[in-house]
Amino acid sequence: MLAKTDPVAASVMAKRLQPTAFPPGCVLDDQDDFGMRLYVIVSGKVKVCCRRHDGQQVVLAVLGPSEIFGAITLFDPEANELSVTTLTDVVAVPIERRQLLRWMAERQEVTDQVLRLFARWVKRTTDSLVDVAFSDTERRIAGRLLLYSQRFGRQEQGAVRVLQDLTITDFARLVGVAPKTVDLTLLDFESRGWIRMDGDSVVIVDGQALRSMSAMSGAESPGA
Repeated sequence: MLAKTDPVAASVMAKRLQPTAFPPGCVLDDQDDFGMRLYVIVSGKVKVCCRRHDGQQVVLAVLGPSEIFGAITLFDPEANELSVTTLTDVVAVPIERRQLLRWMAERQEVTDQVLRLFARWVKRTTDSLVDVAFSDTERRIAGRLLLYSQRFGRQEQGAVRVLQDLTITDFARLVGVAPKTVDLTLLDFESRGWIRMDGDSVVIVDGQALRSMSAMSGAESPGA
């Protein structure tokens, strides 16, 4: 948010902000004052969900350090179908709506950064729709595994451990397929020697095979 701001000015602005800690499983939605501020993640991971009219939830994204959530509800208070749930212990810096609007009025580069944030959101939305429309299930699952290995993976003796904080059901909602289909696809990948299932985690053993499978897969879904 302040990446393009003069370092001295950015330091002064940042001193006005106080980090907030959230435990795992904490839900931020329209029942709270979620729409009054956005958050910049310092550490930890969250999932962004959208509640459908039938009450079911769709997982839109998993976000981590330096990423932002709450921007959509900040500017569109009627977007009350969105919620954010912490997957781990999370430390995030809240920026109040009034504070952000003041910065945008005073500093053009902050306005530019906010517009860039929404432009990226639109691009990710488009990429996600293209992914669902043109990639089959195996490609989508392989692509998501690779994406999370790059963003959240933990190196272990030449392999990469992913999904340790995300249930298979949530991963299935993120990919857009039934949990049973995800289970069967992961078992297929395991039988080919590409991954290894280890409790709640997936360990990627052959990343190149997954990259070949996901050659036409899209990018991450939008944040909140």
